[in-house]
Amino acid sequence: MKRFFWVGLFALVLTAALPVGASTFVALTPDQLVEQSDAIVQGEVLKINSFWTSDGSVIVSEALVQVTDTIAGDSPTVLRVKTFGGTVGGYTVEAHGFPGFRAGDRVLLFVQNQADGTVEVTGYRQGQYRVAFERGMEKAIPTLESGVNLLTPDGRQAIRPVAKELESFKQQIRERAERARAFVNN
Repeated sequence: MKRFFWVGLFALVLTAALPVGASTFVALTPDQLVEQSDAIVQGEVLKINSFWTSDGSVIVSEALVQVTDTIAGDSPTVLRVKTFGGTVGGYTVEAHGFPGFRAGDRVLLFVQNQADGTVEVTGYRQGQYRVAFERGMEKAIPTLESGVNLLTPDGRQAIRPVAKELESFKQQIRERAERARAFVNN
């Protein structure tokens, strides 16, 4: 009985120590986010549609995003942003670390074009920022959940992105995109 108690207590402590719903991703540098993106845009989420994939294996969502500013690259005026997760007919799939959207959200997105005409956010939530006023200033606020782990390629804990003043962040992105374009053209 005593052995069962200690094994049970150990299992309970181990379970409590593990993050619930945690996901781990390799961190992208700001330069990598820019270089791996076909476009970087600011916009507003118009609506979200969730549905089962054609093979019925998983729920995905598409967010329609009205582009208000193309910061780098080329973008249509409305993007169809596809991501894993959503709710259909009482079934919900939560995809921790993957982008999530709500109608009316103002966002800054790093996106990659897909063959089906949709785009995906570069680096999962690393390429998604919420645009909002914070302390009287318009900011780009990272959307990474607290349970998402970012690691460097060598396995160390990466520095998490922080909120940035929106206009200076957009200028930094433009400068990075220009440097990347100049490097490719040389």
